[in-house]
Amino acid sequence: MLLLEEIPNFPIVNLGDDLAQIIVSQIVEKRFDLQDGDILCVASKVVSTAENRLVNLDTIVPCELALRLHERVKRKDARVIQLIINETTDQSGSRLELGENWIGAWLPNGQRLTSAGIDKVDSHSVLLLPENTDLSAKKIGQALFNTFNVKVGVIITDSEGQPDKTGAIQVAIGLYGVPPVRITKTINKETGDERVAEESLCDMCAAAVGLIMGQRGTNKPVVRVRGLHFDFDEQATVTEALRYGIGAQKINVHELCAKQK
Repeated sequence: MLLLEEIPNFPIVNLGDDLAQIIVSQIVEKRFDLQDGDILCVASKVVSTAENRLVNLDTIVPCELALRLHERVKRKDARVIQLIINETTDQSGSRLELGENWIGAWLPNGQRLTSAGIDKVDSHSVLLLPENTDLSAKKIGQALFNTFNVKVGVIITDSEGQPDKTGAIQVAIGLYGVPPVRITKTINKETGDERVAEESLCDMCAAAVGLIMGQRGTNKPVVRVRGLHFDFDEQATVTEALRYGIGAQKINVHELCAKQK
């Protein structure tokens, strides 16, 4: 049986906080049970906040490309578009994907996220994703092991829109201890051929805890998954689940902008 449970009444995380220590303290204070093989899913927003990833938009000057993209996607602040471009590490804009009212971004590790995962805080500031989400997950996982002597997987999750559906889901953007892909092998009884099925285990966990985490304002950023069998792997990274690497999904944003005129 798969069981999902949040750490109740999780405190507000402030800039520069030691998130791993806060999670440890909350587990002790709330008598929140942890066992070997559990998985803690942690919302990226609290990770970014703790890692000081807040950006004041008044300090950002959009380039010509950002201004042109703003004409295409009016609802998106040109300064935020500049940050999206920056997060791809490609100032040409060739790692961007444009929709009618959204901008997708292919990050350096090959992951695609709407708006590069940038989260609006208010009209003057935004939160960028953690610089290294796998490392962020590892720090939490190691703090749990050092304190409680249990091997717990950690998945950093983020809310992501879908171009073909209304609404958002939670996806995995970083992990520790949890194999990102579940591989199932079966034998066809008639032919004897082996069949291999691959499932994005980390994303299925993220989507499941999204039922509890919800969107902003619910204050349930840490959710435990119990009952899922997996082989703990300290070397696992989210990159193993990604189809594309650096240099993939090149598009000509300039041509797209020109076509709208």
